[in-house]
Amino acid sequence: MTEQQKAVPATEVDVNSVLSKAHKTGSLSEAQFMALLSVMMAKEARIAEKEALLEESLKARDQQRRRDSENYTVAKIEAQKACKHLKGGKGRQRAQAKDPAVYHHIFTDRTQVIKCQLCGARWMPGDTDEYLTRNGSKIPNWTGIGWRRASEMAEDSSNRPSSSERFATQAQGTMPKSDKGIDVPNLQI
Repeated sequence: MTEQQKAVPATEVDVNSVLSKAHKTGSLSEAQFMALLSVMMAKEARIAEKEALLEESLKARDQQRRRDSENYTVAKIEAQKACKHLKGGKGRQRAQAKDPAVYHHIFTDRTQVIKCQLCGARWMPGDTDEYLTRNGSKIPNWTGIGWRRASEMAEDSSNRPSSSERFATQAQGTMPKSDKGIDVPNLQI
């Protein structure tokens, strides 16, 4: 073997030695260059293949997650369609007093919601027996219960209404003042 053939890298480990020699001497033979190029191209091909496999894997995972999400949504809607929204479950007797399993909640921004504790169905002001209003668009109401009927169920329920903590406003005159008479907003007591 000649010195030139010995200097031709066969693996990536040999590449480092050839590159360090070329850095010291300042020259690289054509055979060494072509060998380095072929090793680097093979490495790039392996990296590209791994990236393609990873991309396929991510696409398959995303598709499965979408199917799972759709199945979850369909199952949730079917459960809400079948729910009677009454306490007592399977052991409920016909003569038993009706006690809806719903409650009325008011958030800090004064938005209201009535929610079933059994199936998670939610009703908001503006919902009708035919349509639910969500994010400014109307979607078919699979529960068949609008805001008015949901409010009646909440009134008939033994559950108490709930609300998020509400902060006093300055108009009510309950804003605390410092010793210099300056309003102290957001005072945590």
